[in-house]
Amino acid sequence: MGWFGSGGSSPPSKVSIVSEYKEEPKQQFLEDLPPKFEDSEPIPHQRQEREATLIDAARQIKLSDFTIERFIGMPCFREAMITGFQAMGVLGVVTFLIHKNVKKSLNWSVGGFFLGNVIGWEQCRSLRRRSFHMIEKAKLEREEKNKKKWSEMSLEDDEDLQKFQEFNSRK
Repeated sequence: MGWFGSGGSSPPSKVSIVSEYKEEPKQQFLEDLPPKFEDSEPIPHQRQEREATLIDAARQIKLSDFTIERFIGMPCFREAMITGFQAMGVLGVVTFLIHKNVKKSLNWSVGGFFLGNVIGWEQCRSLRRRSFHMIEKAKLEREEKNKKKWSEMSLEDDEDLQKFQEFNSRK
């Protein structure tokens, strides 16, 4: 008989009653749990607090710190290298054209490479610092503008604000 069963010859199916009731676990907060580690016991592999020295820093350096991927990921690395190669080329060629001495031109080009790297690095870092400073300044100005606008709106639309608060306070 279509949607509701077959002609009435078979009894309707029974709905089973849910016999299991699982109580939801009580929410536990971090301050209610016991600490996993004791704060009083010193960790055996940790040294006592003392000032870091250059020797400690040198021991931390690993060969894996000097990978191409690590250098390429550094901000300003590309700009510094480009500036260094440009300075190397210019100083090397100019010195060779003036003195006609390959050894002297190679020395000047290597020095130009390092000087160009330092100048390019510092210039890029300076631009980054300035841009981050401008971003922070813009954020502060935007916050001040929003506060000023909010205070103006709250004075003008006091009725609307009261209606809004009444609406949100009712249950």
